[in-house]
Amino acid sequence: MLTHSQIWTAIDTLAQRHGLTPSALAKRAGLDATTFNRSKRQGADGHPRWPSTESIAKILAATGVGVDEFLAIITSEPGPSHLPFQFADHLTADAFDDEGRPQGAGWDRIEPLQGLRGDAFAIGLACDRFAPAYKQGDMIIASPSAPRRRGDRVLLLATDGSLMIGELGLETAMQVRLRGLSGEELPAHKTKDIRLLARILWLSQ
Repeated sequence: MLTHSQIWTAIDTLAQRHGLTPSALAKRAGLDATTFNRSKRQGADGHPRWPSTESIAKILAATGVGVDEFLAIITSEPGPSHLPFQFADHLTADAFDDEGRPQGAGWDRIEPLQGLRGDAFAIGLACDRFAPAYKQGDMIIASPSAPRRRGDRVLLLATDGSLMIGELGLETAMQVRLRGLSGEELPAHKTKDIRLLARILWLSQ
């Protein structure tokens, strides 16, 4: 059974993941800026007020988040106590285990966001290689277990240590194809040559 608190916390988490306040999320979705204000979460009689399915549909469309992922946010267990962090120019293939989880002594720790998956990690960009979409100083949070769909932005780390960021194209048991951030098609990567493929969940600029 879904609770009133779970729904509203999920909306707050969705906004936070996209670097927005609840008011800014509402505006991006074409809603009144006060739609998700805390004062709107209870009626004048003190009874809980629920967000409409229409408003939820609009914020999912505005953020590119699917219903399945939103439900996962709603029902998520308490997140990690800390978030592994490392600069991109320090990443090597052995920084992750076979399941894509950070390993080894090279990881720092930062405070996590609400509703993150337990295998989420943060990467700091130390150069402008991925500009203008991602610039030096940006921090990316990604998860290897987050559901991936065509068009999602992902982080790919090859077994030779090379790092790529792009939009997910075809993903099969044998290969993964990405589209560059400028729209160009990139060479296919054989699955056996990929150490990590993680969906980008959040960007701090």
